[in-house]
Amino acid sequence: MTQLHSSFQTVMQRRVAPAFMIALNAGVFLSLLIPQPAPLQVIAIAAAILLMVGVVYYLTYQTLVSPAADSVVYENGVLRVRRHGQEVSIPVSSITGIRGRLGLNPETITLDLSEPTAIGSSVTFIPPARFPSFKEHPMMATLRQLIAQPPLAE
Repeated sequence: MTQLHSSFQTVMQRRVAPAFMIALNAGVFLSLLIPQPAPLQVIAIAAAILLMVGVVYYLTYQTLVSPAADSVVYENGVLRVRRHGQEVSIPVSSITGIRGRLGLNPETITLDLSEPTAIGSSVTFIPPARFPSFKEHPMMATLRQLIAQPPLAE
């Protein structure tokens, strides 16, 4: 059994990062009101900027993190994928492509499938964290090796 995703990274991106962003934005906004109240125009401009930052963050979250699988495990030629409470088994022979997002945090890897499953026609997951790089994540090479080798007989 080979764990392919980072549950720590997924939890950080789904739970901790949004809470941190909300606290940071609230802190910046409230800092305008502490030692002395700021003029109404400054507060309105700060609120508009924070609202725009929140919208950009939400859209980025929906694009990168929300579709990520909760668990991706390789075992004897089959990927067991759990996402939002649903679990499916996908034979590695049905993987038609591997794509990665470079230079972004969090990095994600997407596996394109030849046939749709109950969780979609592709599987996206967050691999173990590393320092952002413009080189391919080592997990992609591992996936190519797992797909290339025949399953072991039990």
